[in-house]
Amino acid sequence: MRYTGFTPHSKQRDMINSILSSDALYHVACVGRQFGKSLMGINLALYWAINNNGVKVLWISPIYAQTSKVQKEIMAAIGASGLVKSCNYSENNITLKNGSEIIFRSAEKYDNIRGLTCQFGILDESAFMKSDAWTEAIRPIFLTASNKTGIKPKILFTSTPKGKNWFYDLFQLGNSPDHPNYKSYTGSSYDTPYIDTASIEDAKRTLPTNVFQQEYLAKFIDSGGEVFTNLERLQTKPTQKSPYFIGVDFGKSNDWTVAIVQDWDGNIVDWYRDQKSEWTQMIDHIAQLAKKWNATVMCEVNGVGDPLFEDLRRKYYNTYPFITTNKSKQEIIEGLILDVNNQEIGLPPRAEFPAIWSEMETFTYDYNPNTRSIKYSHPPGLHDDTVIALAIVNYNRKQKRSSGYAVIGGMR
Repeated sequence: MRYTGFTPHSKQRDMINSILSSDALYHVACVGRQFGKSLMGINLALYWAINNNGVKVLWISPIYAQTSKVQKEIMAAIGASGLVKSCNYSENNITLKNGSEIIFRSAEKYDNIRGLTCQFGILDESAFMKSDAWTEAIRPIFLTASNKTGIKPKILFTSTPKGKNWFYDLFQLGNSPDHPNYKSYTGSSYDTPYIDTASIEDAKRTLPTNVFQQEYLAKFIDSGGEVFTNLERLQTKPTQKSPYFIGVDFGKSNDWTVAIVQDWDGNIVDWYRDQKSEWTQMIDHIAQLAKKWNATVMCEVNGVGDPLFEDLRRKYYNTYPFITTNKSKQEIIEGLILDVNNQEIGLPPRAEFPAIWSEMETFTYDYNPNTRSIKYSHPPGLHDDTVIALAIVNYNRKQKRSSGYAVIGGMR
């Protein structure tokens, strides 16, 4: 199978040959980053549209910008070939001279997909779509297609994993001999010529293990996009060991202001969390907490002259700034990930400090495969203030441990 600008690599070729020759309806390709899954999907969409007169091929991506990009890429490949009758970017479709049509939709507003009848489908980055989009709107599109045209439909799901969600369930069906209508395929980033091995090895060294396994090895990880896993093993009632450290995340807008106290061994021994008090009251509370534990305080600042930091330092002099940038935030989060994985953090019982548990369990990341960079954050509508405060205090503690820290008086 060959089109302008596309010669499948060996793993793609094996998948394409199997998809075209198999009687299965659902084909599930779980692959690593830079495998060429979208390119493979584009060429299958073209193959089906060109080699079958009057069929409809549906392309679905998680968001509109992705579908628009694919439509433009297809036109760049075949626009001058003489195959195209029309291309409508407003209606999001390409019509070929043989009567076939490639339709582009996003899974964001999946109600807009209802009512179509299509013979072939590509669901690109399926794991990042809601399961309801598939079950309620997309799947019915193909159930009546064979009755109307006599052509047996085929649907290709391509994606890098995102935890064990509905895409994982489909993949498991494709690996079961009890479900012959499903067929699954897998490929890692090592299988593709589009990324060199040295870059993959660099990612392996610099990314958290679960991120690398999911994004590059195409492994289904229990946590999915969640960063912290197996937290129950960190629950402890520690024997408090001085000296003590505090990390502060000042909450702006609707966020919480959080101060977390950690002992010398990394156990959380005390905390303060407030969303409603005036700033002066919050700073008084944090200063009293610091005096109680005679702690070294490190607090988030966004630049020189941060007024909240300056106010706290006037009340408690053993206070230091942590200047927050994208780079520094990533470094302290990845330091916290490492210490969680190595069980060098102690969490209080869930019932005593539920916020730290819920925020750590939902804390997530977005991975940019183009820059191989990660952005850590909370999911929409949730908070990560306790996670940031914990990351700051953990960094504070480790800095002092590595520098031969000696206890000094903190009260003024």
